[in-house]
Amino acid sequence: MDEKAKKQLRRGIARLNLPFTESQIESLITYLRELKRWNRRANLVGFRTDDALIRHGILDSLSLLEAFRVQPGLELMDIGSGAGFPGIPLKVAAPDLRVTLVEATRKKASFLRQVCRLLQLQGVSVLQARAEALHNDPSHREAYDLVTARAVARLPEAVTLCAPFMKSDGRLVLPVGPKWPREAETLRRPDLRIEGMIPASGDRYVLVMVKVRHVSRETGVRAHPESVP
Repeated sequence: MDEKAKKQLRRGIARLNLPFTESQIESLITYLRELKRWNRRANLVGFRTDDALIRHGILDSLSLLEAFRVQPGLELMDIGSGAGFPGIPLKVAAPDLRVTLVEATRKKASFLRQVCRLLQLQGVSVLQARAEALHNDPSHREAYDLVTARAVARLPEAVTLCAPFMKSDGRLVLPVGPKWPREAETLRRPDLRIEGMIPASGDRYVLVMVKVRHVSRETGVRAHPESVP
């Protein structure tokens, strides 16, 4: 598995134009190996083949790096992290990121802690909690430069779940499917602006929204996906 997986990873990372070292490649291989071992008994993720884990798990996660510039101390929250997508690959790719992985399921949170220990990742915390329970926690509310969530809900629900954690000028970076413009039409968030859309694999995209101001409640202003280039 390892040599074939390494070749696939190198090709995908080259297409994304990312400056990866061999050490980082090895970390991703170790992550894949541990994920497959746990997946046999804990059903962490639906991807069953190495090809799917690499393409739809790791490389789709790394495509989020196009949405922001990594700087030391940048804080990222990954909601519903599950098997670690996208938070773990992003941390491996950008060690300066400070990452908080939020996962409600105990076995998945245990896996995330094990992977962080195995890869000796620094600046990562794992919270076993529902994101909704953290909305009013002053340690997390409006505390993050970047917030992401993968496959946790439809777009309007995902935005509602993630937005309370965003700093002013913070970014919400969401993997979305081809129906995202229709779903975006139902958003009524005067505090958020759609900033851009980045192609990922197949018919998937990365939607980027920025928090433009703080408001105490929704006021009925629509998002305008048609304004995205």
